[in-house]
Amino acid sequence: MRIARWFIFGFPTLLILLVCVSFWNETQLSQERKNEMTLGLMGEPSSLNPIQQADSASSEVASSLFNGLLKFSPDLEIIGDLAQAWTLDQTTTIFCRDAATAEKMATLLESWRSEWAGWTLETVNVDGRAVLLKLRDPGLVTSKEMVSRLPGDDLAPLSHFRIEVKEGSRGTLKKLREAFPISSIVREWVESGGAFEITADATLAPQIEKWLATNGGGTLKELENVTFLAEPQVTFTLRTDVNWHDGAPLTSRDVSFTYEAIMDDATASPRKPDFDLIQSIRTPDAKTAIVTYRKPYSPALESWMISILPSHLLEGKPQSWWAENFNRRPVGTGPFIFDHWKTNELIHLKRNPHYFNAPGPWIDGIVYRFMPDQLTLRLAFETRQVDFWSAAPWTVSAFKENPLFEVFTEASSTYNYIGWNLKRPLFQDPRVRQALAHAVDVPSMVRFILYGRGLQSTGIFTPKMWFFNPSIAPFAYDPEKAKSLLAEAGWKPGADGILEKDGQRFTFTLITNNGNEARRDIATLTQDGLKKIGIEMKVELYEWTVFLKNHVNKGDFDAIVLGWSLGNSFDQYQIWHSSQSNPEQLNVVGYKNPEVDSLLESIRQEYRREKIIESAGRMQSLIYQDQPYLFLFVPEGSSVMWKNAYRIRRPDGSGGWIDEPIQMTKAGTFYWSEWFYRPEFAKRLPSQK
Repeated sequence: MRIARWFIFGFPTLLILLVCVSFWNETQLSQERKNEMTLGLMGEPSSLNPIQQADSASSEVASSLFNGLLKFSPDLEIIGDLAQAWTLDQTTTIFCRDAATAEKMATLLESWRSEWAGWTLETVNVDGRAVLLKLRDPGLVTSKEMVSRLPGDDLAPLSHFRIEVKEGSRGTLKKLREAFPISSIVREWVESGGAFEITADATLAPQIEKWLATNGGGTLKELENVTFLAEPQVTFTLRTDVNWHDGAPLTSRDVSFTYEAIMDDATASPRKPDFDLIQSIRTPDAKTAIVTYRKPYSPALESWMISILPSHLLEGKPQSWWAENFNRRPVGTGPFIFDHWKTNELIHLKRNPHYFNAPGPWIDGIVYRFMPDQLTLRLAFETRQVDFWSAAPWTVSAFKENPLFEVFTEASSTYNYIGWNLKRPLFQDPRVRQALAHAVDVPSMVRFILYGRGLQSTGIFTPKMWFFNPSIAPFAYDPEKAKSLLAEAGWKPGADGILEKDGQRFTFTLITNNGNEARRDIATLTQDGLKKIGIEMKVELYEWTVFLKNHVNKGDFDAIVLGWSLGNSFDQYQIWHSSQSNPEQLNVVGYKNPEVDSLLESIRQEYRREKIIESAGRMQSLIYQDQPYLFLFVPEGSSVMWKNAYRIRRPDGSGGWIDEPIQMTKAGTFYWSEWFYRPEFAKRLPSQK
């Protein structure tokens, strides 16, 4: 009887109460956020210091707080941000045997003046035994052509040397300079406390080695012989109307300090490889920063989209001070100001009334709420606790058919993968990795995990990128081919059906983060596919912070499920170069391929579009065949918003305003986010012209 009464009276009453609570909760949240935008983050940011971030949650919040010198336009063209202007040129320096020979070389170059326009050569000057060529366009091609036409016997043989010491590299370099003639060491660069590089007369190698042996020890490695130095230069002119959130003006010292902080070993910045080709940064005045590179570096402009740090707050402070006073309470130049951070709950930002793109932003603040999983995030969106949701593939059709919502879809620059730890003997044979690729039914993952909203990945780039190689055929799902490759590699079925080799069973553990249904499903389908060919795979799920800090960053795993959300750069040095496979670096699987290393290095010096496409395509093909990752799929990106929740009122560039609905751009849905407004607050906005 009691149970019957519950169903007749208690259950309906409970439902009514839940509806009332939900209505009250939504009303309260709407009142609290007022003219604010609320976004959901999968996981809590690790740090709001933009040069130390390695997770997407941290980057998303920091993008509202900080600015770079440059940024992408809606059409992915490079435009100014903190920099109002910039120029790019190059000085090529040819070293001769003596000053008289340098004068002769300069005279010869002058006699070729009719060809200067084709070389983009503007001036020729002599400085001692050096001939300085000023070129309008950076690169190696024209410099090589000019130097090849000069008398080779008159050129001074130079070499790049790398010197490693136990510690105190700056002090050792200073003593080394004092020990040798000033003209013999023409360039120097300090990499870290234990290593530096010099460019010097090639004949000095034996003398330097002897000097090191009697001055604390160290190793000398000759990197390459050179006949000239090609040193590009970017000159940035900063905006005059930018202040930090605390009111201090932006200066060129902030630019040079950001570079120094990135290069400081104590900072442990994952962005260091983007800047290690910089020779120097000069700041002749408060609004000019001149960046000189040691060699051509074609992604240079894109690298300066990194957020700039406030030198007046951070300079001279140890990392412990940063962690306590800045990383969780940052001061930036962006459209929003940090307000407060509630651990395990939210981060709140407030409108910057003095933003240099004033009068924007239109909204009063942004609330970033931390969500443990996709289901919680979806429920938060559907109850209007968050304003946008990166819709799971299986929900997109339903949202598109519902007139209450707007769906924004774009081709993705993201791919998912299973990374094999190549430091584990189990995964060191490429035939094994190729077998694993054939054993996993990736097309079924696209159908069942993505609901067809994506495609099978063919490597490190996605079809959205202009340098993507479309000729690479994906590995087919072929269990018999997988078995054949494993047998060829020496793996045979054991008594229990699990493959064995030299007494070792083919068993390993795949790990990923919990709260991500797609990654969990990837693990399950992979486990099923490998079981069919005699491989035992266990699956473990970890909380995101534990997964990242204790396993991924330390390289402590057999295999991992992860994904890359790429920018628009062909420079993949940080992810794939063999030098980037140490703990806390991004080549977490320990991939090493000399040809790929060479391509990664050469493409950074290439400015010609057709050559970039050629090198990027070759690199993509090599890595895909090596299968250091099991490249899975490229998902379609979809974002959902409640109908008419926001519009855009943005400058038209002529003193007027463009008022339009939220729309997808090549740079994403949120490109104009500082100009988003809620229609119910439209009366606050300036009138359109």
